[in-house]
Amino acid sequence: MALLSEEDTAYLKKDFSEKLKENVKIIFFKSEDACLYCNETREILTELSSLSDKISFTEYDFDKDKDAVKTYAVKRTPAIVIAGEDKDYGIRFYGMPAGHEFTTIITAIKNVSNKTANLSENTLSKLKEIVKPFNIQVFITPT
Repeated sequence: MALLSEEDTAYLKKDFSEKLKENVKIIFFKSEDACLYCNETREILTELSSLSDKISFTEYDFDKDKDAVKTYAVKRTPAIVIAGEDKDYGIRFYGMPAGHEFTTIITAIKNVSNKTANLSENTLSKLKEIVKPFNIQVFITPT
């Protein structure tokens, strides 16, 4: 059974056909052991990747595919990496992309495909001042 409605599927197909320029990779990390929502997350991601020939889907097992876990610096499951064809921008999502998080995944796919971040010039100039790597974590809750 599809998780996306027919209306959402039609909208996203049209949106992706109009707005995706470059190929995007959705890379999914699951675990067979105690991975809450891994199956549902996989289903959502496979549905999404089927909506455009510019989106590919790859699945790894967190416990078995240690090289991929290291390459993408994945810390837990379910994990989603949104990457360009030839570049990893460091975009990671943990957990199931449902509710408001679904919109964030769609925006990330479009931004990576168009190589944009939709940030103001002021923000971009401030980001250029950063000289050391650091980790930004955003936690989302509906409350």
